[in-house]
Amino acid sequence: MKLLNSLFIGFALVASASPALAADSAGSITILSPAKDAVLQSGTGNKLEFKNQLSPTGNHVHVYVDDKDPIVFRDVSHCPCSVDLPKLSAGKHTIVVKEATSGHALTGVQSSVTATVK
Repeated sequence: MKLLNSLFIGFALVASASPALAADSAGSITILSPAKDAVLQSGTGNKLEFKNQLSPTGNHVHVYVDDKDPIVFRDVSHCPCSVDLPKLSAGKHTIVVKEATSGHALTGVQSSVTATVK
C-alpha cells in the first residue's frame, strides 16, 4: 500500500508540474529599454536592452528596426543583453526582437516596442 501511495503522490507531483514546465519551455523575450513610447536621441548611441528565455528550438535572436535587415545577435546566454541600434532618423521607429533557430528560421517568440526619435 505504501508503494502505491508513493507512486500516486509522485504521479500527482509530475502532473501538477507539467503546465509550469510547458510554460518555461515556450520561450520569452522582454524588452527592457527603450520603454514603450520612449523618446530617443537622433543619431547613434541608442541601445536596445532585453532579456530572454530561449525556447527548445531557439538559438539566437534577430533584431529588426523598421523591417530593415536584421541585426543577428547570438550571445543570448548571459542576458539581460544590450545591442547597439543603428543610426536612427527623426520620427517613429518600431524595434522587434525575434527568436530564431540555428538555421535562422523564426520560432514565433518575439517582443516589440515603438519609440520616437527627436
